[in-house]
Amino acid sequence: PLEAQHIDVLGIPIRTVKIQVAAGRNLAVLVEAAVRNTILQLRGIDTLKEFIERQRLQMNAEADAVKSQGRLI
Repeated sequence: PLEAQHIDVLGIPIRTVKIQVAAGRNLAVLVEAAVRNTILQLRGIDTLKEFIERQRLQMNAEADAVKSQGRLI
């Protein structure tokens, strides 16, 4: 989800993260990534926005390179 989810435990909101797990997946790696992402979010770093921006810049750079070579995409 794009927004934080919480559950109340004794009146205290606890942040939760739902992770979809398929058979054969490395659960430790998935949990570690979720924890790292949560810590970054608490610090005010939006990893999703940064990823989308980096991806957009890369796609634009590749499109510009193709255009400058005179090829069609």
